[in-house]
Amino acid sequence: MADSASKRFPVATVVILCITGTLTGLQFVFPILLTSLRRVPSELTHHEYWRLLTSLFVHNGGWRQIAFNLTAIAIVGTIVERIFGTGRWLILYFAGGFIGQIAGLCWKPLGAGASVAGAGLLGALAIWMILHPLWRTRIGGAAIICGACTLAYFHDLHGPPLLAGAALAFFVFREVVFRESQ
Repeated sequence: MADSASKRFPVATVVILCITGTLTGLQFVFPILLTSLRRVPSELTHHEYWRLLTSLFVHNGGWRQIAFNLTAIAIVGTIVERIFGTGRWLILYFAGGFIGQIAGLCWKPLGAGASVAGAGLLGALAIWMILHPLWRTRIGGAAIICGACTLAYFHDLHGPPLLAGAALAFFVFREVVFRESQ
């Protein structure tokens, strides 16, 4: 990682965590918030397509899901933002989230949570790891991609966004991956 990039403040990571944390906290005070923002197939048939993105800002799995998702996004998000930059981070995050919500419609129709968006970030990080000069880092990246394939095979909605993040990192943001992994 370039020295200036490693010192860059992770603006997107912090802003998304603040928004998600605020809305997730408010859903416990105002339960209608979760109902209004989560992924619900019947509402999508009423043209409420915005739910495919708003469901990334609330959580329906309880405190363990919230604590895990926000911590994972804080850690992985900071690393990915420093490698790829803020604009690419936002693309990776929301593309992964959107793909995860589509997978969710097929495999787990009712739901909400930021973990699928975080999975998109992890997929991008896995590609950076695979192209890293240290063989141990490469093995870790390959293990993440193998895990993503396994998750997708077993219809876990985190597999497709992991693979989408990896594909975006490799095919679209390739110059960043090659530059930063050296």
